[in-house]
Amino acid sequence: MKQRTICLLLALTLTLCTAMTTVCALAESTYSAPTYPWSFIKKIPMKPKYTEASEHCGSVEKITYTTHSYALEAVASGDVLKAPDDNDTTPDIDAEKLCGGETVFPMEKELYVYLPYGYDPSEKYDVVYALHGTDAGADYWIGDNAMGNTTRKLLDRMIEKGECRPFIMVTPTYYSIPADKADLFPDFWDGDALANVWPMYFWQEMSSDIIPLINSTYATYAGEADARDHMAFVGLSRGSMTTVNSIMLHCLDQFAYFGTFSGIWCDFDVFRETLEGEEYSELPIRFWYNGNGSADFALENHETFRDRVLTEMPERFTDGENYAWVAFKGASHAYNAWLPHLYNSLLVFFTK
Repeated sequence: MKQRTICLLLALTLTLCTAMTTVCALAESTYSAPTYPWSFIKKIPMKPKYTEASEHCGSVEKITYTTHSYALEAVASGDVLKAPDDNDTTPDIDAEKLCGGETVFPMEKELYVYLPYGYDPSEKYDVVYALHGTDAGADYWIGDNAMGNTTRKLLDRMIEKGECRPFIMVTPTYYSIPADKADLFPDFWDGDALANVWPMYFWQEMSSDIIPLINSTYATYAGEADARDHMAFVGLSRGSMTTVNSIMLHCLDQFAYFGTFSGIWCDFDVFRETLEGEEYSELPIRFWYNGNGSADFALENHETFRDRVLTEMPERFTDGENYAWVAFKGASHAYNAWLPHLYNSLLVFFTK
């Protein structure tokens, strides 16, 4: 009897182990990207030709505007949302310390605008909004710095060679820190209690302040029936988190094209329910480019979200039609991967 009991226990253990192995195997991604019809850059480093200086160069303007720190106002209200983060080491939110009894936080901010060579205010232009990641600012993509200078050369070259239509690029920042609160945010890597809060409220600034500012200042498709088909939004790292949590979930009526580089960090169930809900279900997403790298710490998070999107939302997203996934071999969480991802995105935006 004792020996029979031991044998039964061993058999049960083997059965459980086999079942667990099967579950783990099923949990592993079996994704394989299709052959895309677009001439995407497939590996890094990029060839120098992509960032050679062009004969005709666009220009960059800096604009100051008035807005609110909507994230701080949410904290002051006592009902604040945080984006999910699988590596969240941010400190707890101390509303009293951050807000000091205040409930409204008006402030001034800056953003940058790239205008293509030959910009003509009597024409209409597509607009691409691009966000930075943690500890960067509005000048990240097109400001007067090494990365900004390189990005501008890429944009100039693509337009000059006809790889994309002339467009306007706007680069704001999701950080909204009033001047008198600056000393409360000395370390964006380890001391930012609102690290995962900024991405949840940036849409309010976009809708209320930034988009109206750009549309009233530059020649866009604002007011046209298909205006959203001329608007794109891309972001990297926490800027990618912001792209999904703020723009895709709250501004889909204004944007039809998206690019997310290096991670998503969004509640998938909320994502699916929102996009399939009454407000947005009839609004097509024309294209969603997703970029990552094999050495990027955000890869696993991004892959998990990708698999659920393609498996559970097949009527919304079809890989190779309005969705693409490119992961560069050896690429880490860095600009040398994000720039070619931007290039790939611009190849397909506004072309359908």
